[in-house]
Amino acid sequence: MEDGGGHVPVMRREVIEHLEPRPGHVVVDGTAGGGGHAEAIRPHLQPGGQLILLDRDRGALQRLMNRFGTPPDIRFFHANFCDVDEVVCEAGHRQIDGCLADLGVSSLQLGEAARGFSFDRPARLDMRYDRSQDLTADEVVNRWPAETLVEAIRTYGDQPFARRIVRAIVDARPVERTDDLAAIVADAVPAAWRRKQKIHPATRVMQAIRIVVNDELGSLRTFLDKIFPLLRPGGRLVVLAFHSGEDRIVKTRFREAARDGWVRLPVTRPLRPTPEEVEANPRARSARLRVAERLPPAGLL
Repeated sequence: MEDGGGHVPVMRREVIEHLEPRPGHVVVDGTAGGGGHAEAIRPHLQPGGQLILLDRDRGALQRLMNRFGTPPDIRFFHANFCDVDEVVCEAGHRQIDGCLADLGVSSLQLGEAARGFSFDRPARLDMRYDRSQDLTADEVVNRWPAETLVEAIRTYGDQPFARRIVRAIVDARPVERTDDLAAIVADAVPAAWRRKQKIHPATRVMQAIRIVVNDELGSLRTFLDKIFPLLRPGGRLVVLAFHSGEDRIVKTRFREAARDGWVRLPVTRPLRPTPEEVEANPRARSARLRVAERLPPAGLL
């Protein structure tokens, strides 16, 4: 089922099952987006619980406030989830009972042409979640050194023709619009390879640019450095990743935390959406859900 604006919360049933929200719990949704997961979590916290919603996008935060109003059981914060410790403190808590981090791009953001996230909706190159930050996709595409851009596209876009693509981009500078960038990328890759791909060749290039513009992997690493001490014993962290680079970071940090005695891993392999969900919502196809549960401190087991 879609929530307001056409956003579909991915793996909603599995999120609730593994987050295990209970009455009186304090739960953080670190990337609240369209609010679909928040809406599903909230009833399980009553009575006496609190839901803390974060988003980097002021527009998304305003939509959340329009959707839920300002009830006493929900707190709203314009913040990057990497600042979760500061937000929890500001909300009046030392620890929390659960946290969700859905790392996917909201359908609402993709559908807002002026944000420049999608070449299907031509716009100027932007791609910022937080529009108050300075770095934009225009800066990355048109001013970054070629070698730096090659490395970004190769690393975050899994693109085997990164150097050919960047050479074409540099030759075409300034590139002003998302559809212009998509056309340059399509022309730069071999036609035989392009015909074999299930997605447009620009899809992963734009994904890579979006990741570096918003420092998505850096934010994720910082968040994972901070979150485990914030969880009460028995508290759970659920992470939904959609990119192999994200999932590798989550997998590695979860295993390190388990080895160091911070958490146990109730799910040893990532959960994937059902075929029925993927058919109903194709954007769910790459989702991987991982779960960690906070252990009591050593000596209190």
